This record gives sequence, structure tokens and C-alpha cells, in this order.
Amino acid sequence: MRARARLTEDSLLRRGGVEPGADARTIARLLEEEREDSRRHARRLADLAPFWIDHEDPDLDDDREERSLAVAIATRTTTAIASYRIADAHTAVTEMPATFERLTAGDMPVEWHTRMLKAVRDLTAVQRAQVDEIVASWDLASVPADRFRDELRQLRSWFDREMSAPRPESLRDVSLENSLHDDGTACLRITGPIPEILDLARRLDRSAKTVQARQRRALEEGEPIPFDLDGDAARGGKAMSQAALRYAILLRTELDTGGVEIPAPRHRVNVVVPVLTLMGLSDIPALYDGIHPLPAQMARDLAAAEPVWHRVLADPADGGFLPLPAERYRPSAEQVEHLRLLHPRCAAPCCTHTTTDDAENDHIEEFDHADPARGGPTSLHNLHRLDWRHHDLKTAGRIDPVREPDGATTWTVGSPALITTRVAPRGDLAAPHHAKALMESWEEFCWHRDLDQMQAIGEIDRILQEWGPADPLHDPPPDPEDESRQRWEQDPPF
Repeated sequence: MRARARLTEDSLLRRGGVEPGADARTIARLLEEEREDSRRHARRLADLAPFWIDHEDPDLDDDREERSLAVAIATRTTTAIASYRIADAHTAVTEMPATFERLTAGDMPVEWHTRMLKAVRDLTAVQRAQVDEIVASWDLASVPADRFRDELRQLRSWFDREMSAPRPESLRDVSLENSLHDDGTACLRITGPIPEILDLARRLDRSAKTVQARQRRALEEGEPIPFDLDGDAARGGKAMSQAALRYAILLRTELDTGGVEIPAPRHRVNVVVPVLTLMGLSDIPALYDGIHPLPAQMARDLAAAEPVWHRVLADPADGGFLPLPAERYRPSAEQVEHLRLLHPRCAAPCCTHTTTDDAENDHIEEFDHADPARGGPTSLHNLHRLDWRHHDLKTAGRIDPVREPDGATTWTVGSPALITTRVAPRGDLAAPHHAKALMESWEEFCWHRDLDQMQAIGEIDRILQEWGPADPLHDPPPDPEDESRQRWEQDPPF
């Protein structure tokens, strides 16, 4: 693939119809900056590539996790993204050296190179080498972006024809997808062969239509309404919609596991609701299991349906959850739930795995079973929750956390050490703002109380007589626009 003309500063200006001057100099500078971005990205890939460890060797799992964690901390990302970046760097430098050389020279934009790596992730090493040879022969320094994308897509389709398509049965999956807008909703995506999914959809439709018809008949005849689990049909005086019934039937249907007993949940579900939100005096969101924001009204509805509430105290200064005492090796149930508030995700830096089930309660300073007085205590200050991978890394001495007096944790990753980082304690984001609002309300109350007392004893009248009436020239009234501007310039609550 060749360009019609070589891309230079002059040809770029002619293509865009840009006259010589300030704009022309800016365009030329952007062209050079794009090429420098490519060279800089190549240097980063060269730095990341040595951290790659073969995934086929299970004996090297700890080494791979240790390096992913170190890279995640250094590049300010998650361990999952760090693993992808290391793998892509290895592919670019080791398996596709020709296109990497074009990237290093500044001929291949970063976006193009990233798109190419994503396109070859599921190809074999031999196929990647073929793509590398073909793409490197293209006129990457001059062809336009749309032509590069079209050619790459066509090249990738050749390999798709050679590869056997996966059977639909092998793609069966149920996955949880969170909303992008934190609106209190989530999505459960079910993937499978078309006949199975269509059969499930039709069974849900038939069930919903049948129940809806029975609800309408019951409403007309004044009989008890079937499947009105939340009382919505009775309150509204009409049958539930088919969409609501499909959801309710799917959600309330008992799961059949063929006689296999399913253990009860290990932990309760924690919904942390700020007290002012609970009282209806604020609409600050609640947190479901410490991670998912819930709208204030949804949180109030959930709380109203629960017979038992658990009070959790937070430091008004920083929102940190206040500790509970304990003097034994195995954490109490109350401590475990408190730890889940502190660590809804694995405590290891950059890890995004949740700690609802697949996690361990870990002593930061190891507990001494022979002499408990010498080892780390079983207290919230010395406990955190780690997913199994990072718990194994800590047990193996590959990561070493140290809890500081202020509650922060200093992590050293690697043996010998690769990187050290300090992680601040997690707290309730709403607590400091609630405390500030309460203090301001209290100060305003005290101010009005003092004014009332001064008015009662005649102090206000005495001051007005001594000072005389206000002079508008010396004491002009406040500007409403200025007051409004000051309010908007204040930091938001989150």
C-alpha cells in the first residue's frame, strides 16, 4: 500500500489549503509532535516488554502477578490494564519487530499501532509475524487514516477466513455490566446459541402475558391479585407491564441446580447510607457494597424495608470508619463486616477485584500463634482484605504491606523491591461534608440565638442608637450576582 504523495510539511499544507503563517507553523508543529508521540510510545513499549512472563507456565504465576502489580503502580492504572499493556509490549517488541521499528521512527501513529495490536491479539505467533511483515511494508508515514483502517480490516479478515469459527455453545456466558451513569441500575448480559436464547425469551413472554391476563381478571372481579409481590398492581389499580413481569419472573424464579446444595452467602450486603440522606435532609448517594452508588430515594426505600440497621461511625474530618476493638486471632463477624466497609475491593494497590466472597481477611503484621503478645494483633488497624492472588503473593513475601500510624499502608512490591507506594485509608466520602454542613448549621443557630438574646435585653436597640442609620455610600448592599458567582466557584461536595 503506497500513498499518492509523500506526507511532508509542504504537502500537508497543500492538502489542507492552509496559507503560510501562524496556522501553517502550528500544523507543522502538530505533525512533528505526532511523530514524537510515536517515538515516545515506542520507548515505553521497550520499557514494558521485559516485564512479560509466559502465561503458559503456571509455576511463574507469582512472578507475573508481582510484575503486573509493580507496573500498575508505576503507570497509575489497574493490574488488569497493566497486564494487557505488558502483553501488548511483548507482542510489539518481540513478535512484530518490523512495525515496531516503523513506530520507533515516528512513521506509524500511536493510534494505528494500538489498533493493529488489538486486531492480532487472538492470532498465532506465525500469523502475527505475517501481519507484521505486510503492515511494515505499507507507506505508513504518508497514507491517510481511513485507508490504513480499511486495509488493516481487510487483512484481518483474511485470517478470519482461515480460522475456524468458535461453536456458539462454547460462547455461553452470563456477565454483569454496571451502568455508565451511576443511576442505580446494572445489566445482566446472557450470551448463548440463538435457539436457546430465543426459547428463554419466548418462555418469559408467555409467562408474563399469562400472569398479566390473570392480574387484569383479578382486578376486574375484585379478587386477590396473583404475583403482585411488591403490591404495585394493587396500588396502581392496573396489571403490571409485561416488561416488569418478565423481570419479576426471571428475578424471583428459584434456580435449579440438580440437587447440588448452594451455601448461604458468607456476608451480608452492606448499604452505607449517610444519616442525613436517611432522614430525607440530603440527597447524597448511598453505596451498595462499598462500590456501587445508589440514588438517595432508592437507599431510603431499601432501609425502610429492613428490620435491622447497623450504625457505622465515621471520622468527621476525613470520613475514615472508626475502628472496633478485638483481641483474638480469628476476626469476629462484626470485624469482618467492618473490614468489608473499609476494603470493598482488594486492599492491594491498583487491584479492582471485589472482596464480597473471593477474598481473605489478612493480618498485615503476621499473628504469632506461639506468642500472640509478640505478633500482630487481630484489630482493624492490623487487618485488611486481599483477593486470593495477592494474599498468596503476600504469604510468599513478594509484596509487603506496612500499616502506618495514620491508617495509611505502605506497600513494597517485589523481592528484591521493584517499587514502593503509599495508599491512604478508604473512608466515607460523605462524612466530612455532612460534618461541615452540621457545623455551619449549628453556628447559624447559635448566631440567631445570640441575636434573639441581644434583642430581648435591648442590646440591638442600643447599638443602633450609637451607630446611627447605615450610610449606603459607605456600606453599599451586596451584589447578588457576586454572591451567586462565589457560590458557583466553591468546590463541589465530591
